[in-house]
Amino acid sequence: MERVNSLSERTDDFLKSIDMHPDQTDPERFVRDFLSEMDAGLAGEASSLKMIPTYVSADGTPPDGESVIAIDAGGTNLRVALVAFRNGRAEVLREQKSPMPGSRGEVSADEFFSELADDVLPFARESSRIGFCFSYPTAMHPDGDGEIICLTKEVRVRGIEGRQIGASLLEKLREKGVKTRFSLVLLNDTTAGLLGGAATLGLDVGSGLAGLVLGTGCNSCYAERGTRIKKLPGARNMVVNCESGNFSKAFRGRADERSDALSENPGAYLFEKMLSGVYLGRVVTQEAAIAAHAGLLSPAFAETGTAFAATELDELLRGGENRVTALCTGEDREVLAQLTDRVFDRAAKLVCANVLSLCLHCDGGWSAAQPFTVVAEGSTFYNSFLLRKKLAGYLRCVCEEEYQRCIEFRRAENATLAGSAFAALTR
Repeated sequence: MERVNSLSERTDDFLKSIDMHPDQTDPERFVRDFLSEMDAGLAGEASSLKMIPTYVSADGTPPDGESVIAIDAGGTNLRVALVAFRNGRAEVLREQKSPMPGSRGEVSADEFFSELADDVLPFARESSRIGFCFSYPTAMHPDGDGEIICLTKEVRVRGIEGRQIGASLLEKLREKGVKTRFSLVLLNDTTAGLLGGAATLGLDVGSGLAGLVLGTGCNSCYAERGTRIKKLPGARNMVVNCESGNFSKAFRGRADERSDALSENPGAYLFEKMLSGVYLGRVVTQEAAIAAHAGLLSPAFAETGTAFAATELDELLRGGENRVTALCTGEDREVLAQLTDRVFDRAAKLVCANVLSLCLHCDGGWSAAQPFTVVAEGSTFYNSFLLRKKLAGYLRCVCEEEYQRCIEFRRAENATLAGSAFAALTR
């Protein structure tokens, strides 16, 4: 036991020396900075939080039985489905899944939209309504369309910035012989998740309602009062997309900086690179490389080639064997498990601080009877071996004990597809 304690202390000391220990993340400072960036973004001032108006709200009731085409363009997969609401619940009547264009190699913007259209073609004659969930930074327009700001999650498409998403898709469908005049509503994945939760779980915005995606990437949104969107005079109540993955004021360490420098978009989406699924393994890989140079891990970890995946690290923690464990000799496995534990611990603390900021901004969650509700989506949030348990601890000790706020996470079946359909049917 003494040897294990000594090893744990040495690992913690190492992490603190490179500014990567979870104790170095201060929730109070994070919340203060996040709220300040929210206010600046809502006012149209310089901010790392874009606070994008979505022009859709969680109010409304979708017509019963009417079918709609729902598209979910995510970080890894593209899903297209035919969806209908029956008795207030969304039913996925038919669905197909394919790789996200640009996720397996760079493509041009025209190729990107042509591939999207090919996937929509089998559904094109079954509805004239399209709800399009596009999970990347987008400037939404009041007419329901929007233009791409940039792509994230390592999806690579040449010349796509500034393209009108809905118009580009519909143009490709016309080129492929589809004559239907579609009504299309564009939204992002966090907004779709929030709307899907509101529709299928009967959630009310009264005590605060937010959406969180923590999968390949990360983002959050929430139901906002129109009067607080200062950059949009006369705005009605609507969902605001924070683009929180771009938040730049979280405390970052050396492994974060190295992981960012090696990414496709250095300097952007710094918060996402600290806690989302596509980056968590990369952060641990960089910590391991620094630890190898410091003598805490064996030299094999100094140059590992392909970065570890978060799923591989999960497997290590569960006692499995893979290419990561094959590198381990001596105490390496114990050290690597502790590095991974601390990275997921920090990720849980950051998620907690993110949703707490939204709760405080909305002044919700004052009691367990009326909690601030977060509709959560994403593989990292639900499948991680460590994150949910650690998040529950931070919700208790930070949100409930320090701030006296109650935050509840909810899950809705097929929330993204349901929310996309909801938006198309109620806008």
